[in-house]
Amino acid sequence: MRYTALSIGEAEEWSELTNTFVPMEHRYLRPGRWQSHLTVQQNSRYNLLRWDEPDGRVADRTRGYVSRVPADHFYWLVLPQHSVFGVRFADPATPTTAAGRHHGPVRPDGDGAIRVSDGQALLMGLDQECRLRPGATAYAMQIPRTDIERHLPPTGPMRRVLDLDSGLGKVVGSMVRSMHDEQDRLGEIEFNALCERIGELVCLLLTGDMRPHHDHLAETMTAVREYVRGSVGSGDVRLPAVAHALGWSPRQLRLILQQCGTTYRDLRRDESLRAARTMLEQPYPTIAEVAARCGFTTTWFSAAFKQQFGETPREFRKRRLAELVER
Repeated sequence: MRYTALSIGEAEEWSELTNTFVPMEHRYLRPGRWQSHLTVQQNSRYNLLRWDEPDGRVADRTRGYVSRVPADHFYWLVLPQHSVFGVRFADPATPTTAAGRHHGPVRPDGDGAIRVSDGQALLMGLDQECRLRPGATAYAMQIPRTDIERHLPPTGPMRRVLDLDSGLGKVVGSMVRSMHDEQDRLGEIEFNALCERIGELVCLLLTGDMRPHHDHLAETMTAVREYVRGSVGSGDVRLPAVAHALGWSPRQLRLILQQCGTTYRDLRRDESLRAARTMLEQPYPTIAEVAARCGFTTTWFSAAFKQQFGETPREFRKRRLAELVER
């Protein structure tokens, strides 16, 4: 485990430093009077940061930054200290929040931003366009996504507000602060063990809020199938495009399908065949054109269609058109 403490007196240098973790575009309210401090505890798997800076910085994860550095293999757990951390995501997904504070669930503000302060933490991904207002002081722990997703199935973009005022949440907050206070006195094995335990405790905090019931998984699968089927022949049905359109990362979509006992390749083939069957209920386009629209060669299309539906595309079209004439 490596420990580093840095004092920065220039806004541009601070931008370069923070961009080594997640690249963003930075703007400063008072760049000429900048004085900040950052401590970092890190190894190849985890990072624990604490920053102290003047309040008045805005950081944008633009589409270009997300494209160049997706940052989709980890989550950030942010714990503000005597300040407010804010983030607003560019997509329309509604953040899900955890209840438990005495005043009820934490909700996004009217401008769509999520704001957390003392006694709260935000678990989020930075693999989508967003705008951050980091606030003056906060801890931020980088947790591999596998640490969260191996315990809990994904349910869409990760934006979870956690209560740290009591119970298990208070333990999590205390562990993060205590681990930072130990600075370079922790060895590699101890640092890893503590970070893994914090990840497990965060999962326990999320269990009641995140673990989907069987009905929820069925609804999720239906949404994926309907989107793919509606996009066959007219839109991009590759996995990354479908995941983005539904508000997930490709990794999350793969995990969802795995939970349901299938793969994206099988789902796409099935829905492409169903879309083709709908097209074949009309006399046009030709069978070869239907196959091309649905991503099949003519020969493979005929064999796959018969395996799926028990008759060839030609036999199906002939039968359906005859039924229509009779009606």
